[in-house]
Amino acid sequence: MYLQTFGLRELPFGDAPDPRFACLFAREREILAHVEYELTSTTSSVTLVTGEAGVGKSLLCMLVEADAPNHGVRAVRQGAGDYALETVAWLRAMYAGFGLPLPLSAEANTEDHLVDGLAAGLGRISHHGNHRFLLILDDADQLADDDLALVERLLLACENVDTPFHIVLAGLPALRERLSGPSAPSLAAHIRSRLPIPVLSGEESERYVRHRLHVAGTARMPFSRLGLRTLRDDGKGNPRRLNALAHRALERAAERGEQSIGERALGFVAREVLPQHARYWLRRYRKPLLAVGAMLAILFVGGAATWFLSGRSPSRPKNLVTVTPEQAMAKLSEALPAPDVGKVRVWGELLARWQVGSKDTSVANAINCDALIFPGFACVSGRGSLDQLRRFDRPIVLELDEAHARQQVLMVGAGDQAIRLYLGGKYVELTRDVFEHVWNGRFYAVFRVDPAMPGKLARGDAGEGMRWLLARLPPDTAPSGSTGPSTFDRTVETRVRSLQQRFGIAADGVVGPETMFALSSLETDGPHLARGVP
Repeated sequence: MYLQTFGLRELPFGDAPDPRFACLFAREREILAHVEYELTSTTSSVTLVTGEAGVGKSLLCMLVEADAPNHGVRAVRQGAGDYALETVAWLRAMYAGFGLPLPLSAEANTEDHLVDGLAAGLGRISHHGNHRFLLILDDADQLADDDLALVERLLLACENVDTPFHIVLAGLPALRERLSGPSAPSLAAHIRSRLPIPVLSGEESERYVRHRLHVAGTARMPFSRLGLRTLRDDGKGNPRRLNALAHRALERAAERGEQSIGERALGFVAREVLPQHARYWLRRYRKPLLAVGAMLAILFVGGAATWFLSGRSPSRPKNLVTVTPEQAMAKLSEALPAPDVGKVRVWGELLARWQVGSKDTSVANAINCDALIFPGFACVSGRGSLDQLRRFDRPIVLELDEAHARQQVLMVGAGDQAIRLYLGGKYVELTRDVFEHVWNGRFYAVFRVDPAMPGKLARGDAGEGMRWLLARLPPDTAPSGSTGPSTFDRTVETRVRSLQQRFGIAADGVVGPETMFALSSLETDGPHLARGVP
């Protein structure tokens, strides 16, 4: 584990609710104070507490149960495991919880007799010691309508013997909807307070993480400033999500010998921990997936060998230049894979040509085409013409029109009359005129850039980005031996405009993503478009 790595006495982000780690904000304190006030009443009450899964309902129920004896209240807390019992066994569990002797005769172990006997027993205790009673039903959304009716019968039976009996129902928001409206179970009429638990705000999420680390005994923050912000954003204000992300992040950092956890590490963790990411399912079902993967790998190797030996290698482009435009369009449509499959293959091929590995980023992350995919590797998207994109001399992802489900293909070569495309499994060559009938004009391109380069440079700027910019701008007419500018002055702006005009970019003199891509394309390193395309 990571306890020694980060100087912790115990695990700060466990799965089960733990009152020792309770971090109470204003809303939680208000709910506890409200329930405490209800318990001081000599009349029975029902309180409904709702919130999304993982928001802290069970922890609040545990705190209410622990505090009840301080107010002379006997409390019993039950959850989903108790509701799974037979109704008679469930009622008998209430007897045991409130300290009442269990009925022995078979006649007394029916639902009606158990409810009446429970109320009578609580009445005797209350009249002798002025006690009040609290039944906490956690996961109450899992109670059937018949169970809720039974709870109401118990409440009314206690009222008939003048015994203050309080109930706290805690469940998902669906329970609140279920107990509203004209068709709600009759127990809803007894609800005195409906208390929702909202998710944590961003500031509260950070305080929650800091609090649990402090209780666990660490004297330092293992998350960087950006790492903590990413953890907060991915947690979406849900303590259970925050716990799962933070626990895995600490575990992963200890495995790698890292002392600080940044935003990039949290990105990997989110894909492992959160169910909406594929890596979560890969991690959860690793063994069966490995077995299936091994079988598929054998089939793939056998199929690939057959493919290459038959002379139909995907590296050999299928020439559609010599056929009629109608035939070329039909063959292109036939060769396109399913849109989702094609997109993954196309972006995987693009990353492979840039020698970007899985340790740097994932294909799923690159597909988003964020301005910065990871430090030093950027993405730009826009609209242009084939002539303009040909000047960049880089492999570029092109998006097809709506008729082709906006599928994406990779341009790997471009000539005066034809282009070469990778479709996600096959290479084809076809005339530019034919392709422009199915291309909607949008492109996506990736490029390497100095990690210190800001998102934009304009006149008056200075700093690390200027060094990268001046090293790639075509030389000006300044005399040899003269010192180049250290700030973005008028001469630099003129050189930028000249470059923008050369590449067909809006000549505004501002170095944005497209201009950075143009500057990057002047380098010899990295992939370029294939030669020999007519």
